[in-house]
Amino acid sequence: MNIRYILGAPEGAPIAQVLSTLRAQSAWRPFDERAVAFVRRFSQKLLTSAGIRQHPELAALGHWFRGANLQTLAGKYPFETPEQLKLGRGLAFHLAPSNVDSVFMYSWLLSLLAGNVNLVRVSQKASAPLEFLVGALAQTLAEDVGIPVRDRIVLLTYPHDEQLTRQISESCLIRVVWGGDATVRALRAIPLRPTATEICFPDRFSACAIRASAVLEADDAALARLAAGFYNDAFWFAQQACSSPRLVAWVGEEAAIDAAAARFWTAVDAELARRQPENSEAMNMARVAASFEYAAAKLARPAVAGELRGAHPMRLRLEAALDETAKTLHCGNGLFLETRLPRLAALAPQLSDKEQTLAVHGFPREELVELALALPARAVDRFAKFGEALSFAPVWDGQDLITTFSRNILLPNG
Repeated sequence: MNIRYILGAPEGAPIAQVLSTLRAQSAWRPFDERAVAFVRRFSQKLLTSAGIRQHPELAALGHWFRGANLQTLAGKYPFETPEQLKLGRGLAFHLAPSNVDSVFMYSWLLSLLAGNVNLVRVSQKASAPLEFLVGALAQTLAEDVGIPVRDRIVLLTYPHDEQLTRQISESCLIRVVWGGDATVRALRAIPLRPTATEICFPDRFSACAIRASAVLEADDAALARLAAGFYNDAFWFAQQACSSPRLVAWVGEEAAIDAAAARFWTAVDAELARRQPENSEAMNMARVAASFEYAAAKLARPAVAGELRGAHPMRLRLEAALDETAKTLHCGNGLFLETRLPRLAALAPQLSDKEQTLAVHGFPREELVELALALPARAVDRFAKFGEALSFAPVWDGQDLITTFSRNILLPNG
């Protein structure tokens, strides 16, 4: 089998032997001091590594797992009571996505903190962020703090191989799938042990909503911060992250929206000029091709007359309600659909279980609650401030990961 071990196993080791070693490890209590010490040290190593400024998403990862946050997180979970004890479930098999290098690290490290042993398959596609992560992990494993977890971590890659994936799946007690809908469907056809559980993070579509009057009332400094937050949400991964906004919903009167949109997008253009995100010819052609498909389907037209090829960002004005076709045609890469609404709750009928994050600006809590109560079942898992759409939380896609990654053992009372 064409397996390349990146960390945790010698090159050429039979996968059956590797799985046997992993399964022999006992489950730990959540937030075992050995796991916490390793994750805290990895965070420090990542944040102090030369070149971290070139990878802001990895800096965010390191910051999220800093020691103070781990202490706060551990305090939120009552892991032992007179009636029950919590332990990790056992071997967790993580299948990482190919388009967002850092995202699998959150579930992997949370699974480790929850008490589990972990095997992670990453994409064969090389990337600078992944190499950076592997370097920091290898350095941390080489230190004394890495000794207790060395036999609890394997990072590998292999070509798509159903037989190999089936062999690993038969050994694991949790399977964590990051990928598109097709990937999730294919992997769900590969059975798990009857006692195993599965968490899937399929294709999602995210949006943002802006009250026009809030943009018009903002001073230049506040508007610049709003544009910077929008940049972080939408351009770090070229809108490929599941929580990156692809739809911009403007709320207010037409004249106010016209003025606010002009002001907002001018500020976004200034932010792009300052930070210079990737904008290759392939990305440009993907936007243009998508715009033609939207036009052919009579779903959207250019928001700015005459603007098409070369526009970055490219804005398309929806001519009909947002539907599944409009979501499926979206290519990311700096393409934004825009719609206009008289009030925020009017967005609810256009959303579905496809939506994950709605970044919001200018709305009081009661309007967010009104929208939430009007949503179809399973639509929108989280509301976020601008600039925080990509911020991770232990509750992701509506699931409390620490709770899902651990199990309860009932004890006799008294």
